[in-house]
Amino acid sequence: MPLEPEELSPDQKLYDMIDKVVIVKGTIPSDPTIWEFHILGQILKVDTENLENMNPFRKQFLKVFDRPAPKIKLSRWPSILEALAEEKAECIQAPEESKNVFIARQIFEIVCSLEISDDEEDAESGRILYKHVLKEDNKPYFSIPSKAFLELVDRAGFKIPPNELSKTMFELGMKREATTRVSYFGKQLRSWCFIPEVVLREKGE
Repeated sequence: MPLEPEELSPDQKLYDMIDKVVIVKGTIPSDPTIWEFHILGQILKVDTENLENMNPFRKQFLKVFDRPAPKIKLSRWPSILEALAEEKAECIQAPEESKNVFIARQIFEIVCSLEISDDEEDAESGRILYKHVLKEDNKPYFSIPSKAFLELVDRAGFKIPPNELSKTMFELGMKREATTRVSYFGKQLRSWCFIPEVVLREKGE
């Protein structure tokens, strides 16, 4: 849909300067989605969380071109974005993994290197992946108590908030959502519950 005329000149000038928009989507839903504005051989990148506010775009434009972007009414910015989305945009998958996805995959490799066992004593220490059926949903899991798992993450040298790591691993299909309490010798310990078939596939079994 072409841009509707309303003080058309500055709006159209900005619209015409933008050769195309590439919308870059991440690997998982929580990864950022980036709009790449291709302008005069340069690329301006704006996260969709900041896209409806024109200021991030204007700041980047000024930094790259040493002059302000064409001055338009802020109320017209959504119309320009809509026109770009319909006429000049293409969507692609991000060529590189996000930092969180990279860390999640590295840690999952470490998790999958552990022996699988139903020995509750070893399981409580976090030395193994505890093979069990969770009463909460009656499904099988390979689990590690949260304390032992986070120590494993620390030893690996990765810095990521546990809630972000848990969400990323869940979205990648590696684990059950959030953490839940698992019984070890009657002790109820909050644990990271991994999906058996995904672990076994990573192990090559």
